[in-house]
Amino acid sequence: MVVPRLSDSGVAPLLTRTDDGVDLALYHVPPAPAAHRAQAPPILLVHGTFSNRLFFLGAGERGLARYLADRGFDTWVAELRGHGRSGDLGKASAWHFEDWIRHDAPALLRGVREATGRGRVLWIGHSAGGVIAVAYAGLGESESQTFAGIVMAGAPHPARPGAWHVPLAAIGYGITRVFGRFPARAIGIGPEDEHRGIMSQWMAWNARGRWIGRDGTDYLAGAPLITVPVLALAGAGDIIAPPSACRALLDTLGSADRTLVTCGKRFGFAENFSHDRVLVSTPARDQVWPRIAAWIEERFG
Repeated sequence: MVVPRLSDSGVAPLLTRTDDGVDLALYHVPPAPAAHRAQAPPILLVHGTFSNRLFFLGAGERGLARYLADRGFDTWVAELRGHGRSGDLGKASAWHFEDWIRHDAPALLRGVREATGRGRVLWIGHSAGGVIAVAYAGLGESESQTFAGIVMAGAPHPARPGAWHVPLAAIGYGITRVFGRFPARAIGIGPEDEHRGIMSQWMAWNARGRWIGRDGTDYLAGAPLITVPVLALAGAGDIIAPPSACRALLDTLGSADRTLVTCGKRFGFAENFSHDRVLVSTPARDQVWPRIAAWIEERFG
């Protein structure tokens, strides 16, 4: 069930409840009436760790969600449990990264489908937001069949990290153990601290090079079952998810329509984009966002 709530962000928010009882926030950016693409699937944008709705809605400058809405797409921005207005913080100590996969992903897809009356949803995810899409789409559950396509930015294969991937994971795990959470706000790397269970599991997966759940589920094993169109964006200057790791993840998918765009000077971009700047920066607005929109328009009208 999706329940309307009042927003202070200028965007109409909705709450959609997961099957384990967590309310997740969805923010609707309606399509520009003059450009409305009625036949295109609604678009769901999902942030990564340390982030919230503002990653895609924008805070000093316009965000990707508003840009796509201006291009005529029905656009929705999600907040994962423990971020922004999503989730009862009293339950946070029991949450793990795979709760985002097992519970949040289907609830967000279902929420958008119920709100729009559409059968399929196009997912755009940054970093962990892209990983969640791949992990859930490969499970073969009923809601995982409702992806129309996937756009993932800075989403790496777990076994193909960059030179800094494992050391960064170890540092992140250690800081989380000391503070009981990852203090992203204090360090200045994001607007949201990350909860211990989520961060610990995610860092362990990164260090071990496998997405293995607590019940032994291999969340990458179903990747060959993913046959929808997929666009992968990789920042040429990204040390967290370098292009080779983004390519490796893309190559595991079963889709015949797979595209990798490496966003760097060698390929005509203004800069060698870093992990966040590939989607959140003025150069991204000018060069990367149009590439995303063109890819969607070519496939979905």
